[in-house]
Amino acid sequence: MKIVFYGAGNMAHAIFTGIVNSNILPAENIYLTNRSNEEALKSYSDALGVQYSYDDEQLLKDADYVFLGSKPHDFDQIAERIRKHTDSNQKFISIMAGLPITYIREKLTVDNPIARIMPNTNAHVGHSVTGVSFSSNFGPKSKDEVLEVINAFGSAIEVQEDHLHQVTAITGSGPAFLYHVFEKYVLAGTKLGLEKSQVEESIQELIIGTSKMIERSDLSMEQLRKNITSKGGTTQAGLNALSEYDIEGIFEDCLKAAVTRSIELSSQDENES
Repeated sequence: MKIVFYGAGNMAHAIFTGIVNSNILPAENIYLTNRSNEEALKSYSDALGVQYSYDDEQLLKDADYVFLGSKPHDFDQIAERIRKHTDSNQKFISIMAGLPITYIREKLTVDNPIARIMPNTNAHVGHSVTGVSFSSNFGPKSKDEVLEVINAFGSAIEVQEDHLHQVTAITGSGPAFLYHVFEKYVLAGTKLGLEKSQVEESIQELIIGTSKMIERSDLSMEQLRKNITSKGGTTQAGLNALSEYDIEGIFEDCLKAAVTRSIELSSQDENES
């Protein structure tokens, strides 16, 4: 299998690093290119053993999967450049936000199978939750191959394309929302009189430990919470204080705003095209 990445930015880097580290295919079967930052490509090649080139014909020859990871506004130019080098056996995987499958197909002037994936930055540590949508002509074997690639840097949720907006809000933007909550937790902790460095270190370990408990337990998060909440104890007192605020409503507003913006950006990209 040969995989080509058009665009080697932050998210693409996380993906191809995950693929290399998982050993699902040799590093030399992965090819990278970008607009002009050859120094970055060389560093990835030296560190991981992947290959890079600025020759579209060489890149696309015998390629099985082509990841489209450019900035959305750069895609038209890339599509015009590469379409003459594509063949009917290739499958395209887009990590470009906002560009629907129909638009990608139109610009590439191909009938090839196309998938859209929506990873998050946790791909860097092999724990991205990635939404994926497949065009109707994606065969079962090819789907399995794509899901195997995604599982190299996390896990996959297959959804209809119009539900990628929700996935973007919940998991794509999710790390930022959780970081924000953790930031505020640290600030609240420092107001109790401890040094900020102590609070930050403690909460980092708290987050890691809690995540491992969720990962390793068969219990729901609700039950895990109940297991450490003694009637009349300190945890119950803190939870009673939290119950004075509509936390669920706050997160509903947060996610709805992100979904709305995702839809707006998608419509904006289509209209500008």
